[in-house]
Amino acid sequence: MRSIGLLLLCVAAAAQVRLVERGGRWILERDGKPYFVKGAVVIGGEESGRLLDELKRAGGNSARTSPRMLDALAQRGMTGFVGLPVGKARLGFDYSDPRQVAKLEEQLRETVLQYKDHPALLLWTIGNEPNIGSTREQARQSYAWIEKAARMVKSMDGRHPVITVVGDGEMREFLRDLDELCPSLDAVGLNAYHSIHFLREEIRERGWKRPYLITEFGPRGHWQVIRSAWGMPVEDTSTEKALHYRASYLSAVADNPQCLGSYVFLWYGQHHEKTHTWYNMFLADGSRTAAVDVMEEIWSGRAPRNRAPEILALQAAGRFQPPTVKAGALIECKVAARDPDGDALRVDWDLRVDVADHPNAGGDREPGTPPITGSIVEARGWTASVRIPAQPGHYRLFVYVRDGKGGAATANRPIRAE
Repeated sequence: MRSIGLLLLCVAAAAQVRLVERGGRWILERDGKPYFVKGAVVIGGEESGRLLDELKRAGGNSARTSPRMLDALAQRGMTGFVGLPVGKARLGFDYSDPRQVAKLEEQLRETVLQYKDHPALLLWTIGNEPNIGSTREQARQSYAWIEKAARMVKSMDGRHPVITVVGDGEMREFLRDLDELCPSLDAVGLNAYHSIHFLREEIRERGWKRPYLITEFGPRGHWQVIRSAWGMPVEDTSTEKALHYRASYLSAVADNPQCLGSYVFLWYGQHHEKTHTWYNMFLADGSRTAAVDVMEEIWSGRAPRNRAPEILALQAAGRFQPPTVKAGALIECKVAARDPDGDALRVDWDLRVDVADHPNAGGDREPGTPPITGSIVEARGWTASVRIPAQPGHYRLFVYVRDGKGGAATANRPIRAE
């Protein structure tokens, strides 16, 4: 009897979430009240509780994270969306194989039944960027199954919207197919980086009339930046990234009648994708970069109590552009930085093997590289003497500027040793 009572309490606590169109504007309603998503992608782990606290303090109300984090979100009065499995052709999934499909559908049913009554659940998403690298035929097979899956989810849970998430290239290539083949989807999630500035026009040109969420946005992607002479992507500084976060939000999210809100990428400090700093809004030690300050100002309407430092320039071997140096050389490096609040700054450096040419796609897991021991011969003020390894190859110099109050800035440069 007691367990039945707890179940009924859980069911009663589950919110009714729906989409309504009113006055030419799409609105996400949660228990009858407008709910504009002010969210972030948060990777679950030991520090996830602290990250959720930071997110709420900054004015966020939702997280795109592991379903295991729903309890923590509910405790903080926040929401999250649960990702449901989808097959990806690039990882070997074949929708013509009934055994693979049956296993996938069983996983989907189990996940929906496990979380459908959770009070923090906002919506379901069937897959994330399922068709990167797919042919059109493969994409259409995938979307036909996603339509079937959407109907399955709605047959089990009528309280939460269902979407799928597509990436930059997938949107341009296949959005019309998705629109045609998936009428049961309530909206679509869009992962957009530098292309976000053209998103409204792209959506209009492809005839998508339903609402959408920006499910990832952040710095310029590693596929969207200039490259060194030897082909390595050149990462923006954290200061440049913060400007891009602000411009992206104003371009695609703010005052957009078709947009239900957004999830910024990545509210974390230990994700490695091309580098260990490219997409993280925090450093590995928990220091926040200026991108966090930007989102706090946008979400809450207030300026941060203390602002992160800014990096103005970085030189390696006397060059602003990625240099080629002799293997084993001792090079001089210099950073220019300032603090908006006048705080004293500390500068740290490290050198790593550059793995930014790793061929992964869609955020698939890739290995990082640790600092090379002994490479920083001397660091003094804004400069450092750096010993390049005797082994020819590709390296990357990183600099970190901290204000002693939880704020930080970072920059890096590819280096080729011959």
